[in-house]
Amino acid sequence: MNTTRPRRDMIVVTTSLSVAALIHGLSMPLLSLVLDHHGIDSWLIGINTAVQYLSVFVVAPFAPRLMGTIGPAWMMLWAIVGMASLLLLFPLFINIYAWFPLRFLLGMCGATLWISGEAWVNHTTAEHVRGRIIALYTMVTAGGFALGPLIVAVTGSVGWTPFIVSSGIIALAAVPLLWVLGDAPVLTGRPSGRLVTYVGLAPAAMSVYLVFAMLDGILLTFLPLYGIEVGLTEATALSLMTLMAIGTIVFQWPIGWLADHMNRMALLLYSVVLMFGLACGLPFVIAHTPWNAVYALLFGGVFGVLYTVPMVLLGQRFKGADLAAAATVFGVVFSVGSTIGPPLGGIGMEYFGPHGISVVMAIVVMLVLPWPFFAYVRRRLA
Repeated sequence: MNTTRPRRDMIVVTTSLSVAALIHGLSMPLLSLVLDHHGIDSWLIGINTAVQYLSVFVVAPFAPRLMGTIGPAWMMLWAIVGMASLLLLFPLFINIYAWFPLRFLLGMCGATLWISGEAWVNHTTAEHVRGRIIALYTMVTAGGFALGPLIVAVTGSVGWTPFIVSSGIIALAAVPLLWVLGDAPVLTGRPSGRLVTYVGLAPAAMSVYLVFAMLDGILLTFLPLYGIEVGLTEATALSLMTLMAIGTIVFQWPIGWLADHMNRMALLLYSVVLMFGLACGLPFVIAHTPWNAVYALLFGGVFGVLYTVPMVLLGQRFKGADLAAAATVFGVVFSVGSTIGPPLGGIGMEYFGPHGISVVMAIVVMLVLPWPFFAYVRRRLA
């Protein structure tokens, strides 16, 4: 067996997805700021963002079969080409109604990219180091998220420049994929059930990942607007997003180590409880420097666990074609959460003022808490 191939594949997929993460962290606040500059109401910005994630329902039925035929690498390459092209169309049509179909197509490319990439990572990873390897992968992709808002702060949110820069950066993600297209893996076989059955097979991981997606959509869409509403400058508000991503990076390795040395469901439960407390405390520190910076680091660290541990649990539970199917469901769950999150955040801000997004985040975290709790108790009693 070629022992260098898993390492090579891990490097390639992580590099490509880190660039894609950068674009996600860049484009989400960028598009929200552009629409806000043009006087679009926050609730309509939330709906426009949500449309981007609805497209996963078009991708999901075909993703497992494609991963078993052309493989994740080719899927990622075509998704990157699509994203790079679409990003150049947004400044041509700065109109909320024109942006609905554009964001739907952008979402199709993004869903394809992340579903195939995450399946590839879990397929390549050995079980005894899964927590640490997934943590390293999350650290690199979180670095991409961290750089995204900084690039918006440098390029600004006016004119063609941020869109040209975004398109050029995402095109770079295709370069490492060209290295492996000839012998990249395919996830062969047939899934053992319909896609919906995988939600019931891993309910705690799926439900926490849903909350992660909801919070991700809320924060990327509204945190810059939240900061501006409470008196921060646009650059400072964007820097808080970067600090959250840095917090995710710093926390990942110890979290990955813990995931390999303790009960993973207990780790997930503790993280959800901490996330609830942090969401409740955000209004008390958001406008106060430097405490808001420290809080953003801690918030990002715990927030990242809601991604890493569910992904580790997914790779632990499923293999082969079942892993491809479960990763597809993960993509659907992420898109559902990202679809629901921004409109709820927008409604929260409309009715409760800028701190409304903190209220919404605390409520959704509280609602998901029973799933990891009951899963943990069931495993303790088994």
